[in-house]
Amino acid sequence: LIEKNIWSLGFSPEEQVDSVISCAIINGHKRFGLIAPNSLYGNIIIDRSIDLINTKKNSYFEKISLTNKQLNNKKELFSILKNFLNYKESQIKNHSKFDAIFIGGSKDFILEIAPLLAFFDADSKEVQILGTEKFNNKEIKNEPSLEKSWFPMILSKKTNDFKLLWQETWVYEDDYFSKVGFDAVIIGINYLNQEKLISSFLKKEKGLVTGF
Repeated sequence: LIEKNIWSLGFSPEEQVDSVISCAIINGHKRFGLIAPNSLYGNIIIDRSIDLINTKKNSYFEKISLTNKQLNNKKELFSILKNFLNYKESQIKNHSKFDAIFIGGSKDFILEIAPLLAFFDADSKEVQILGTEKFNNKEIKNEPSLEKSWFPMILSKKTNDFKLLWQETWVYEDDYFSKVGFDAVIIGINYLNQEKLISSFLKKEKGLVTGF
């Protein structure tokens, strides 16, 4: 999709996986557990993770893709995770199967899975927990089982300037959508400032908003 007049207003799932998995590999992690929902998004991040892990010699991975039915059936979910983690109630030693576990999914998915990993002795104190930028959320950051987890994010050098400008103009605080809207308008203005009449962008359209 990289061509003239096409922009990406975010951090793609593939880029996020590349960032955090590569970081884990560089830091010596070799045994990966991959947990994601059974969905298009989940398949994308698991497939990308596997591609990266397979480039490193002597690396190992196992994966599980959880359906909504499995997530809602607590007894079945407990059984799946226990088998995945090789957990035995009689074990005395700490978790040793994986040295890194990647959790991909929505905020609710992450908060459902993470405490169970800790319950089965695979929390962030014993295993490096990895995630996407979904981890950049107050509830997830405050979840004890995800303490010191790693996730990628894009830092803006002008965030404070933007927040100040936004508050001075609109009184209320900015949010994610206001930032995306701001970027989209700038892109639109730059696009329409080309040496073409606006009518050339609105053929067969009924109004400016529809056409834009």
